[in-house]
Amino acid sequence: KFLPLAVGWFESAKPCTTLSIYEDDLSRQVLDESEQVYQSRVLTALFEFVRGVPKKVLERRDELALVAAYDKKIAMAEEESERLHEDLEQRDRKITQLEEENERLREIVESAKNALNS
Repeated sequence: KFLPLAVGWFESAKPCTTLSIYEDDLSRQVLDESEQVYQSRVLTALFEFVRGVPKKVLERRDELALVAAYDKKIAMAEEESERLHEDLEQRDRKITQLEEENERLREIVESAKNALNS
């Protein structure tokens, strides 16, 4: 994706290989790079660019793998948290159910006591 951009940048930079300064009707050439020197610089820069890309890709792939591992751990922790939350809700429902049953049995025992005492 980026190689055509790099090549395009060098093509647009080609006119900068010659630099002239104009002072008081005098022209002085400060920089005049030959085509061969310019092409050599372009090839060297493109070689370094292409050589560095796989390294960056591998670094990015490793970063993505690390993020994926963390995402997996986070997902597992969230699932465990949800499971524990559901277990707590189920336990609370069971406690409420037992408390209601206990209250009903108290009322039965109280009624039996009152019937025996009368």
